[in-house]
Amino acid sequence: MYSKHIKRILDLIFASMALFLLSPLLLVISILVRLTLGSPVVFRQTRPGKDEKLFTLYKFRSMTDPTNKKGELLSDSQRLTKFGRFLRASSLDELLELINIIKGDMSIVGPRPLSIYYLPHYTSTMRKRHQVRPGLTGLAQVSGRNDLPWDERLALDIEYVRNISFLLDLKIIFVTFVKVFGRSNVSIRGTTSIKDFGPYSVIKEQGKTHMRINNMTYSEIGSYWWLEGDNFKEGNPLRHFDWLPGVDDFAFSFSGRAAISIALQDIMMSLNIKKAYVPSYSCVSMLQPFVDYEIPLVFYDVHYDDGFTYHVPQIDNDSVALVMNYFGIETHKVKNVIMDFKQQGAIVIEDITHSMLCQQNASVGSDYYITSLRKWLGIPSGGWVGKRSGSILKKPYLDSNHLVVDKVAGMKEKFAYLTGNQESKESFLLLHSTFENDLIHLDKMLKIDDLSLGILNHTDMHEVIKRRRENVSVLVHGLNDFDDHILRIPKLEMSVDTPIYLPIFLNMENRDSLREFLVSRGIYCPIHWPEVMGAKVGIRENELSLVCDQRYSSNDMHAIIKTIHAWYDEIQH
Repeated sequence: MYSKHIKRILDLIFASMALFLLSPLLLVISILVRLTLGSPVVFRQTRPGKDEKLFTLYKFRSMTDPTNKKGELLSDSQRLTKFGRFLRASSLDELLELINIIKGDMSIVGPRPLSIYYLPHYTSTMRKRHQVRPGLTGLAQVSGRNDLPWDERLALDIEYVRNISFLLDLKIIFVTFVKVFGRSNVSIRGTTSIKDFGPYSVIKEQGKTHMRINNMTYSEIGSYWWLEGDNFKEGNPLRHFDWLPGVDDFAFSFSGRAAISIALQDIMMSLNIKKAYVPSYSCVSMLQPFVDYEIPLVFYDVHYDDGFTYHVPQIDNDSVALVMNYFGIETHKVKNVIMDFKQQGAIVIEDITHSMLCQQNASVGSDYYITSLRKWLGIPSGGWVGKRSGSILKKPYLDSNHLVVDKVAGMKEKFAYLTGNQESKESFLLLHSTFENDLIHLDKMLKIDDLSLGILNHTDMHEVIKRRRENVSVLVHGLNDFDDHILRIPKLEMSVDTPIYLPIFLNMENRDSLREFLVSRGIYCPIHWPEVMGAKVGIRENELSLVCDQRYSSNDMHAIIKTIHAWYDEIQH
């Protein structure tokens, strides 16, 4: 009763009162931020809320935007001013979150809203922190604040969700005031941050980098792409990419996310988009452009039960629909989904990232096509947007070569590590993590870098298709002896399908157990993806993506098969 109804009423009453009473202070802070830090005064960032629904978090700005000679932002510690440090240490920068509480995005007490980029790395237990609204303060904050290790903070979040009550909220609020005014257990946010919840945890504390790396007894399979040496060919004349859909006009962007931004920008030049219909099973980062343009999202259901099923709703006028194919299998199903949306008048953006190298990689009915090229190849950057009919009015034009320097260095360090230089591991993890975390802040008008375009020009994609299909065939053959109630493999047509990964489906307990077993042996298989709203049948809770790309041979596939069988033997005893 309290958590479902009373808590929300109390949030609304007390947040409204606090916002009214503190309005003079908020005005003073706004003026000081404008005078000392510049514009904008308000910092906005997308965060996951209850049920992982995205919302825009409001804070007072606490950092400036100085850049180095390359035009790159300086580190957080260099951008954080004395006034910004004061705002963070006193938590005054978070007072604007009262607006989020009034809007219903947040609560006064609850787990703190973390970055959307941690979502793919949560375990099923960690994700329970999103069963309630995130809070201005929480149990973890009053139990140690920034001094606690991340696993303990997340465990306290789950403890709060399980034991939520009026008395517990009252206690947390009281202790919060004591700790904030007593300045206990406080570190300046920005000098302590978690970079990754994945198998590699990179934590920066007061300028030092510490690594938590799982012990590996096998050669590493999966994880981040690498580059070999310096023999790269750059900036060659663009050739015809016959593995991409035929369109009237296209552009290479810095990322798949930027490609969606370009498509939306092109649409909005002639249409005021009222709503965007997006699949409930989708990549959070690919929804970011819709959030950036403040386009309301409506989720249509996608679930898996012996195949993918799409439920197309009745839509409003002046709408856009995002349609995705999954894993490069069952590509024929997307055609009917697109037809349903088109018949209702929607402009359709088809995300062909997973189906890019399939024989039927796109539907002729879509208006725009986008893909993330760097999901398929070891390239620092790369997205693509195509318009089926007409010209793209504004294409990416900003140079990005200087922005991928660290990414390239990290990819080279990864290769050095794999070829025996153990000292390179810390370096490539930090470089990769920094680049991926900065990616959201980069301008959507950035072009693909010259190195990535050169690699694309010199890659025989038909050989890539051949290698991937061979690897998938080995995996399917080696795992076919499992009963469906233990491990399910989707039906494939190897003459037309080219999976980006081979998805397998297990119950959630077995999936998590298998993934941990694989990681402990140096085999890294991702989960696609955190569900933003949750499908009726939880795909994300049951899916594991087996690596099958062209970096690896049939021997590597047999190593994966052998490890999965070893896991099964272990859980049987």
